[in-house]
This record gives sequence, C-alpha cells and structure tokens, in this order.
Amino acid sequence: MSNFIAIDLEAGGVYAVSGSTRGGAKVLHALAWTSTDEDPPPPLSLETAKAFGEALRAKLKAAGPPAPVLVTVGRDRVILKELKHPPVPPADEPAIIRFQAVKEMSEAPDDVVLDYVPLRSASADPAAERRAMAVMVRKEVFQAIQAMTAAAGLKLAGVTPRPYAVAAGLGRAFALGAAPAPEQKSDTVAALTLGPGGGEFTVVRGGEMVLTLAIPAPVMASEAMLVAQLRRNLTVYAGQNPGHPVTAVYLAEVGPGWAGRLETALGVPVHDYDPLAGAVPKVPEHLRGRFAGAVGLLAAKAHADDLPINFAAPRQPRAGGDPGKRRLLFAGLAAVLLVGLALGGGIVFRTLTAGTVETLTAERDRLKEQLEKGATGAKQADAVDAWTKRRVVYLDELHDLADRMPADDSLRVVEFKATPGAITKDGKQPIQANVDLRVAAVAAQPVNNLVSAFEHDNPRPVRGQTVNKYYTGTTTTGGGALTGSGLGRHTQGFNVKTQVSYREPNKYDRAPVFTPPKKSWGLPPPASSSGS
Repeated sequence: MSNFIAIDLEAGGVYAVSGSTRGGAKVLHALAWTSTDEDPPPPLSLETAKAFGEALRAKLKAAGPPAPVLVTVGRDRVILKELKHPPVPPADEPAIIRFQAVKEMSEAPDDVVLDYVPLRSASADPAAERRAMAVMVRKEVFQAIQAMTAAAGLKLAGVTPRPYAVAAGLGRAFALGAAPAPEQKSDTVAALTLGPGGGEFTVVRGGEMVLTLAIPAPVMASEAMLVAQLRRNLTVYAGQNPGHPVTAVYLAEVGPGWAGRLETALGVPVHDYDPLAGAVPKVPEHLRGRFAGAVGLLAAKAHADDLPINFAAPRQPRAGGDPGKRRLLFAGLAAVLLVGLALGGGIVFRTLTAGTVETLTAERDRLKEQLEKGATGAKQADAVDAWTKRRVVYLDELHDLADRMPADDSLRVVEFKATPGAITKDGKQPIQANVDLRVAAVAAQPVNNLVSAFEHDNPRPVRGQTVNKYYTGTTTTGGGALTGSGLGRHTQGFNVKTQVSYREPNKYDRAPVFTPPKKSWGLPPPASSSGS
C-alpha cells in the first residue's frame, strides 16, 4: 500500500493531505479545516470523537478514495525522555527501555502508550552504553484518535508526534530544492512551525530529531515575545550540545518578511520554505506553512516503511530471547521469592500427601535452580537502578534555572558548565554533577537571590528527619568588572557553583506562568519599506 491520508491535528484546525509514498512523498490533495470556517472543528476528545470523525469523512470526500490514515499529535500532547541504557540484545531492547521509562515518569504505566526510537551512538564500542528517545502519549488521547478514524471510516496506520513529521518534511524540502540544504548532511538545523495556537521548535541533526520544544500560545501575541522565546530555545540547545551549534533555522511559511526579521533578531540564518512546494497550488499562501506536519508524515512514511515513532504499533519485545531472564530482570528478587514460596508450598503439600523422598529431592533441586537464576536477575535489576541514578536531567535543570532568573533582566547566564561527580573507591557517587555558572549582572544582589533560589529548592526536613538535598555547597565568587561589547548594563561578572544530586523527574515541580498581554492573536505584518 503506497497511498495514504496524513492528518495533522492542531489546536486551531485540521490539516490533511492525501498522496503517494512510492518513490518519495507526492501530495495530490490538501484540506484545511480551521476555526475560521462556518463549522469549525471541535476539540478532539473521547466525547467528541464520533461527531468529529463523521464530519471529517464528509470533508475528505474530495481527497479521493479512502486510504490508510496517518495522524500527528502536537509536542504539547506528548512526553519525551532521552534515556541511556546498557547494551542488550535487540529482542530485549524494547523491554528494558520501557522498564527504565516507567521508572522515571510520573504517570501510571497503564495510562500511557509508549514507543521509542534508538539514537545514534557517538562510540563504535559495542560495549558502550546506548541512547534512546522514549515518547509517551496519554491513552485517552490515542483512544480519541482511534475513535475519530473509525467514525470517519478510515484505517489507522500510524500516530506519531508532529516534531518527527516536521523533521522528515524538512528533508523532503531539501531534496526538492524548496529550501536551501545545509552544507553538510550532519549539520544541525532547527525547524520552526507557527500558528494561532502556538508552535514548535525542533532541532534536527543528520535527519535525526534531537530536541523539540513547544512554543506556548501566549508567546504568539507579539513579535518581541516570540523572539525572546526562540532565543531561550537556542540557549537551551546550545547548553546541552556545545559542539553542534544550530547553523540555520527553517521557518514554515507564515507570510512575507518574517524570515529576514527573525534572522536579524536571532543572529542565525533563517530561511522560509513551503511544505507544499510543487503541489496543490490552490491552497492559500497564508495556510501553506500549516501543512508542515501532514506533508512530513508522508515524507516519513516514504523514507522508511516504519515511522520513527508509531503509537499505533509501538516497538515490542521480539520472540527468540530468554523469557525467563527478562521476567526475572524486571520482576527482580520479589518475583523469585513469590515463585519460591509457591514451589515451597507445593513441596510441603506433595511431601505430606505422597511422602516420597524422590519427589522432595526433585522439587528441591528445581527450586534451587530458580533461585540461582533469580539472583542473577536481581543483581542486574539493582545494577540498572543504580546506574540510572548516576545522572542529572539537564533539560529539567535548565528549565528550573530559567524559572529562577529575575524578571527584570538584572542577571544573565553567560556560560553553563557541568561535569560528572567523582566516583569513590567503593564505587559510589555522592554527587552526580558539579555545575559552574558564569553570570553577568547589574549588581551583586540578583546573584545572591539566585543562590538563595537554589537553596530554597532543597527539600525541607519534617520533624527532624534527614533528607537528601538536591543542591549542596552553593557558592558565589567574583564581582569584578566585565569588558567587551554587547554587555549593556550587565557589567559585573560572577561565578556560581553548586553540587547537584539525582532527583526523581516528578520532583521537578516548578511551573512558570506566562501572562499574555491583552491583545488579540496575530503577528504584525512587516513594516513597509516605501515612503508615504
């Protein structure tokens, strides 16, 4: 099957294309169902899915005969976790990644659908640790999509996060010449999609999605807020990947003049591109950029038969591995003890009823073998648990650091440097990371406030109990004058150092609040260059 319908579900509309994936993505029809229509699409939920699908079926009649459907969900509807894991056989990889992802997420495992994609390893050593991106969507969101496609009379072939589709669509634009390709295929670029309901900022390196951040809807109220958000996103990426800078930003069309203005503000080349280049000329220009996700779905399906992330068919453990070893690895010693108790009870019962020494001996040997296997599995599970706690989730640390920054712009972070904590002779790692911040400030007080904010985030003991602090040894030094261009009023330099300990992901509980200005949505048009 090479014909598909790709549907991008946005907060403010539905953007669908139909076409072929044979020999590359070819778009034949496009449909925009937006909030400005007479019958706008309702928010998709389990309650509205049936009516939503029936209305969608009527609108898709012009797209040709029914075909399997691919659907995207926005960055704000999914949870991404970059994981590291020991090398394991391919048949066991899905199980160990799910095991580790479940440990780190705050949602109940039964409430989400989980898939993952392996990430490229920087080491050729087969014994080196592996990296993977685990992606989760709430089950109620996935079930609403299933109900919608069933009501529309369509077969659901794939559900994937929009950033992965946009990354594939950008590769298609490079191949068609709709956007200038980077000098090297391995260069790092960013794809930017914008709309009334917000947008997404996705970093792609060598065709692989390495970072994606949602752009909140309130940011779209003004150009200044959008530029500030994009600068923060670039800073977050640069702090994690200093060796792979973003060489260009690609903006799905939102109107003339925007690429030049953003390039001036960001100091990075910005190119606009048309996701529908070479197809469907009747689509209005102001809507063409909104099809980046839908066209990208076709491109991803054309590039590889399996979507990188597919909640409709997530990666599962393959037959052929040792099921007993996997069971013991993830159940650990507790499962072995349950088996031992069950077998022990069986031994006693059979001994009392049969009273044969031969039966008792055979059951004893069988129990001993199970316990020996369980000991190995328990040690492996303990090793995995200890290994995962030797890390710091730097995305969450940077998020919290941004929330600690003063609102009056009296303090700026110039450099963020983190080094792993030392491992003692007994194999323990008391501190997971040493963080060194180089900051520029207008005075010493904002720096002192930042140090206090680190200390304030530490858990408080209750009734004298001992707690593990997240930050210890937080100090500040410096205060000397800074020189150089572009400093403005931030003329005093300081160093802030702190020691960071492992923290469970659900303990990062800062929640910054964005207060939008009282304006209607809409980015202002570029200033006219002609005189009046």
